[in-house]
Amino acid sequence: MVVVYHTYVIFRVPTYWSATPFGNVPKFMDSGVDFFFVLSGFIILDAHLRDVGSPARFVNYIWRRALRIYPLYWAVFLAVLIPLLLTKAEVDPSRILREFFLLPAWGLVPDQKIVVVSWTLCFEIVFYALVGAAIFNRILGVLLGGFWLLAAAYSITETVPANWTILCSPYPVLFLIGMVVRQVWSSGKFSLPLAPTFLLGCAIFAVGAINRVNSIGIEAGPTQWLYGAGAALIILASVETERRAVFEFPQWLTRIGDASYSLYLVHFTVLSVLAKLVIATSLAKGLPLQVLFVGMVAVTVAVGMAVHILIEKPLLKGLSRKRTVARQSLGPTLDSIQVKDPSPQDLARQLSSADR
Repeated sequence: MVVVYHTYVIFRVPTYWSATPFGNVPKFMDSGVDFFFVLSGFIILDAHLRDVGSPARFVNYIWRRALRIYPLYWAVFLAVLIPLLLTKAEVDPSRILREFFLLPAWGLVPDQKIVVVSWTLCFEIVFYALVGAAIFNRILGVLLGGFWLLAAAYSITETVPANWTILCSPYPVLFLIGMVVRQVWSSGKFSLPLAPTFLLGCAIFAVGAINRVNSIGIEAGPTQWLYGAGAALIILASVETERRAVFEFPQWLTRIGDASYSLYLVHFTVLSVLAKLVIATSLAKGLPLQVLFVGMVAVTVAVGMAVHILIEKPLLKGLSRKRTVARQSLGPTLDSIQVKDPSPQDLARQLSSADR
């Protein structure tokens, strides 16, 4: 979804095509982020609920979360940063350091990032930190999480999404929704019909999408929560479908899901490079923009899957093996870049930020 949304953003850049081949319909697909936050709440609670209140498991939790997020992110970060350093004169070292470690800034959510999509990972890091606090001390985690949710509730009165910050935005509620879904599902008491539950989730999600494309008077904050409620029902029906073995999801869809993190990290850069190549070489001259749009999405997905297979999987496997060997041998003791003349990519970043 986010790949399609950013393709839409790229096509709108005047330096490229200044066009919307499918109208404004793809505009709502930035809601893939909201779906991702709900799914993240489900997955993290499912993976670490037994760790809550067990300080001895804290270090292992930190390692697992860091291993999942940072190695591939650092590879992509450096791949984007190095060309920027070679072409831009003014660099803010503190910003580079902060973004390298995904340290959440208290500034506005739409602030331009070196890796455009990394603003969402900053929210993930805060969520991981709160779960880590709950593992270290259950009461501490609940208190900190409660304060974040109170700030999220306060943010619902903010009618300008551009004013949202890492602390004060509707997004934390989405993590909570995912955690609630996990508890409902794991209780084994969910007995509603699967198809109607799934379709109801799609319908609720569609209300938010319609409001995003053609405003029907729902403010931005409640729209995010509509996405969250819709995603909750979709996820609940999907995981229950898998548990009941009433439907087998296609293998190709599973493989794309496995590659989702790689695809998410690289897609904006890949789209920017593709757009530059197409414009510079006139490869798509005479080709309908709709066909070009779909082609760019397809190539970007293929590149994301290749990054997953060739880089992410070997990287995670190698690091996991090294830690296993270290644990066995050492025993239980180891348990602002400023741009004067905006490029097309910069313009696309700004359009994406403005849309949020």
